[in-house]
Amino acid sequence: MPQTSTMRNLRPLYALVGCLMGFMPVFGQQDSPPMLTARDSLFLTVKDGKKIVHHTVHPKQTLYALSKFYSISLEDLYDANQQFRTDPTLRIGTRVNIPVPNRAIKRYKTQNFTWSKNTPIYYVVQNGDNLFQICKRYFSMPVDSIMKRNRLKDNNIRPGQLLQVGWMGTEGVLPEWRPVKAVTQSGTLKVRYEGEKKKHTEVFAQGVCAWPKDSKEKGDLYALHREAVIGTILAVTNPMYNTTIYAKVIGRIPDGYEQNVEIVLSPEAARKLGAKDPRFFVKVKYLK
Repeated sequence: MPQTSTMRNLRPLYALVGCLMGFMPVFGQQDSPPMLTARDSLFLTVKDGKKIVHHTVHPKQTLYALSKFYSISLEDLYDANQQFRTDPTLRIGTRVNIPVPNRAIKRYKTQNFTWSKNTPIYYVVQNGDNLFQICKRYFSMPVDSIMKRNRLKDNNIRPGQLLQVGWMGTEGVLPEWRPVKAVTQSGTLKVRYEGEKKKHTEVFAQGVCAWPKDSKEKGDLYALHREAVIGTILAVTNPMYNTTIYAKVIGRIPDGYEQNVEIVLSPEAARKLGAKDPRFFVKVKYLK
């Protein structure tokens, strides 16, 4: 995009504002603990045909770290855990529901299988389940394989029983294992914003915008905000380029962000604003 002399003159001003407001990267400040180890266990259920693992939260783990490890957008993570929309604080021992693709489940040990790099996955038997349904419909495995792996003497199972169905690599879920989502159009969200504006009070604000710069997530335009009505659309402007995008508010900003952080944007939304740094100055219009 061509830069005018005015824009070039403003760069030092924005740089100064950034320093004064404490622009420092939020993500990757500290070495994160491993998300999964061979000593952990993952419990799995199936809902509406989707395989859901229940990840037990360990110290220093965050929703962002979980979304990155499992290659899932924060919006999809919030959809599977509605309680985090209003209270995104992760407490040690909490189980987070995470949809996983079939490719993430290693059903058999291959020649290169390494125990120290894999976490066992256990299916939690539900009311109405039978062994044939679990093996064939859910995991496409022979009944004999599951019986032998779990040392079952017969086909009788009970609700709550744990059946090991495979393993997940401690490296997490690769992005290419998930289907590519359609790109959200900011123009469509703008139309929604104008409609929703008639039902709510429009508020103007400005401050720091944070975003996970190292994320490769694409397609979603969403935001976390402290006051905007969850589910509504807001407008974010990068005054350096005079660029505006519209994004959906999916939840609250979690603990750990300084008070001067006005908004947290998805990677796609930040990139559309021309963001280069993990924090930058923005103006926001939102509905309250």
